[in-house]
Amino acid sequence: MLMFKDAILPKPKTTDTLIVKWNKTQPDYKSLSSTEQQFYYWTNYSRAYPSLFFDSVVKPIIEIYPQLKGPNSVSLENDLKTLRSLPLLALNPALLKMAAFHAGDITSHDANPSHTSTTGETFVDRFKRFSLKNCGGENISYGAPNIDPVFMLVLLYLDINVSDLGHRKALLNPAFLNTGLAAYTYKNGNIFIVEDFACVQN
Repeated sequence: MLMFKDAILPKPKTTDTLIVKWNKTQPDYKSLSSTEQQFYYWTNYSRAYPSLFFDSVVKPIIEIYPQLKGPNSVSLENDLKTLRSLPLLALNPALLKMAAFHAGDITSHDANPSHTSTTGETFVDRFKRFSLKNCGGENISYGAPNIDPVFMLVLLYLDINVSDLGHRKALLNPAFLNTGLAAYTYKNGNIFIVEDFACVQN
């Protein structure tokens, strides 16, 4: 398990007004918590400006936490530096409900972070439950109280000890155009984030 010292994470000094404007036009955006809004912002920022995201966000974090250096950081730099801008993710009401359903289930039962619910329901089961079809995916992230959402996102991108780089592939999947996310807290204050993705729903 990687351990991290407390630190103020460097970020771009200004927010991107185009992404902020886009995010705020999405249905249900105002219902998102501050943590969820930040996670959504950085997800879209990373897709819109992959190379800049690496230089201005990922690289400075790796400099603070050198234990993150390795093959995954090298491959992430290559992926983000060679990738063109991807479409911004639109908030989907069904995906928002789906993410909240799973995050609420896991945290309210004080269960270990997992893609499987406390009743044994899988991501595919939940996808069908919320009347979603076509392609989809799910990322989950777990962190200590007051952890910066952008740090949680960077860890997903690095995918250390995840052989198939599944989190990164979901974040950078050009077919995924819809998203829904939920950040819930355990009784001890730890944060559990669920971010669901889908292709355009007909």
